[in-house]
Amino acid sequence: MRFAVTLGRGHLYKHENLQLMKQLGCTDVIGQGPKSDVWEYGDLAQLKKRVENRGLRLDVFEDAPNHHKIIYNLPGREEQVENFCKSLDNVGAVGIKVIKLTHGPSIPNRVWRTDRDKPTRGGATSTAFDDALVKDIPPSSKYGTYTYDQIWEGMEYLLKNTLPTAEAAGVRIAVHPDDPPIAMHLGFPRILTSIGAFDRLLEIYPSDNIGLLFCQGCFAEMGVNVPAAIYTRARVKGSLTEPGGFQEIFHDDAGHIDMYDAMKAYYDVGFYGPMRPDHAPKVQEDDRMGGPDQYFQLAKVLALGYMKGLAQSIEKVNDSNEER
Repeated sequence: MRFAVTLGRGHLYKHENLQLMKQLGCTDVIGQGPKSDVWEYGDLAQLKKRVENRGLRLDVFEDAPNHHKIIYNLPGREEQVENFCKSLDNVGAVGIKVIKLTHGPSIPNRVWRTDRDKPTRGGATSTAFDDALVKDIPPSSKYGTYTYDQIWEGMEYLLKNTLPTAEAAGVRIAVHPDDPPIAMHLGFPRILTSIGAFDRLLEIYPSDNIGLLFCQGCFAEMGVNVPAAIYTRARVKGSLTEPGGFQEIFHDDAGHIDMYDAMKAYYDVGFYGPMRPDHAPKVQEDDRMGGPDQYFQLAKVLALGYMKGLAQSIEKVNDSNEER
């Protein structure tokens, strides 16, 4: 299994951040693309070389070129399609294999929480969401008014106009669920909120180059059985369906996901990374050493070690079974 972690304040590619990832036993970096309309080959090559010089691998970006004009049918849509496809060509040419697509608009943010410092184990704090607190907030008009059908039409337009290029470039597009997976965000429809929604998404343009980014937390928030979903589709406490909503907690704490069963499922279906811990609680010293909300450093180091321990235990059991 291949592991990655995002650490440190500021620039992902800083020497000290990459060095710490290597020291912690990571194999990969989940990267971020250039801040430009077209991801140019030279910029991508520099990022890849910087990571590889530290003995790490850069195969995956956790973002994608600009695409909101495409999905929401805004002025400049065709130019954005062209830029997206140029970027895909360059991503493939430099050897990046996966990019992540997040379709939701920032109103006020894609990852929406109602509490960013809710107490959890030992006085640490983490983010939480309770739809009952915000369901009656008036809609935002920042992006205009849309229906679910219009957003699905925009997603279809994006996939049908970019996936042929992705196939030719050898790049896979992994789509992230809505977080939280609620049907409406400040009056704005959110479409990727269930397993069924991803089934519909993958039927738009059947291709080996489109898939889902399996965020365990989001699927747990939907109330699905995460290990079962891993088996059929190739740690949070609570869910949107429960009173009080959900809270993001420590990876080794008691939540809705059996983490051992989930890790075992990844091995059973033949997934070999890279995977990483994402959101983590805030603990002592994080004000000095951590990062922005949800991306604090120390609990993420704990999570990485926990995940690696689970993986090693499963590998040992698998090796023992093969010897029999």
